[in-house]
Amino acid sequence: MRPMFFRKALASLLLLTACLASRAGEPPGLIVDFDASNPPLMYAGKPGAAGLYPLLVAKACERAGIAVTLRAVSWRMALQELRGGSAAAGGIIKTASREKLFDFSQPLFTERVVMAYPRAGGQAYRRLEDLNGKRVGVMAGWSYGDAFDQARKDGKFAAFDGDSDQQNLQQLKLGRLDVVLGIREPLQLALREGGYHGFALSAEALAANHSHLAINKHSQQQALLTRFDLALEGMRKDGSYDKLVRDFLSARGSD
Repeated sequence: MRPMFFRKALASLLLLTACLASRAGEPPGLIVDFDASNPPLMYAGKPGAAGLYPLLVAKACERAGIAVTLRAVSWRMALQELRGGSAAAGGIIKTASREKLFDFSQPLFTERVVMAYPRAGGQAYRRLEDLNGKRVGVMAGWSYGDAFDQARKDGKFAAFDGDSDQQNLQQLKLGRLDVVLGIREPLQLALREGGYHGFALSAEALAANHSHLAINKHSQQQALLTRFDLALEGMRKDGSYDKLVRDFLSARGSD
């Protein structure tokens, strides 16, 4: 009995040593940048980043045993640090060009892009083609999907970069823009908190894009990303993901 016990103990010790060794070459944890001005999904909090995306990333990392630092920065800075490999980015959309540079997690959330426009303007915005020839307010550094990005590149409309939904809505109110694009929940919040009246939101989504956690392909953090994905999948299977999202959005009055 004693030799069998020692063999089992030795096998367990060797397994533990192998697991630790397999992680020895990994970075100690993740530094994740989020957009500082996109509530309620991600924004600057005290301390660090706050919002749905930081909460989801924090919970998944906790479940995966990954040390994580959540930072709120401008989206321009988040993309710059992601390209340089000094930080990951949370809440980023996957595009064909980005897939060449970054590795993406499983989806964090589905972002539905809608359009805000003056009711008195006489035009309802429903489709991408409705933007042709218009002055369109967008968020600097954001992608709204490959179709939109290609139409912008082709000059179908004039896109103006802002740093927040509030800034873009103010330009819309002043008549400097014809329409503003944004994710439904943050745009609803900006309209409500800014006291904007006379604006409509498109009932149809212009696009529905998955948001992700992304790392630079050269960051050597692919093993961490795999562990993150397994934890996120576990949250979806046991219902904790749906509960977290539902509770978060309902507490903020989002539809």
